[in-house]
Amino acid sequence: MPKSPYEGGKQRKHFTLSETASSHLSEIALAAGLSRSETLERLIRSVPIWEGRVALSDTTWPSCIDFSLPSHDSVETD
Repeated sequence: MPKSPYEGGKQRKHFTLSETASSHLSEIALAAGLSRSETLERLIRSVPIWEGRVALSDTTWPSCIDFSLPSHDSVETD
């Protein structure tokens, strides 16, 4: 097994996801050529805490685009 590039390495964690979010994570990982674990690691590391606080607040969240919905599955940027 290759050594983790992250300080402290990786450890197993447990969390729950809806089936929709889990499927979307799998699709993102497949498109990126990464494992689900590495995909989630990179997604989390790419969001600054202040942005998470603003975007994920109960006030803002209803206005966010849910890219896991079928109506948004063909949206791509190159």
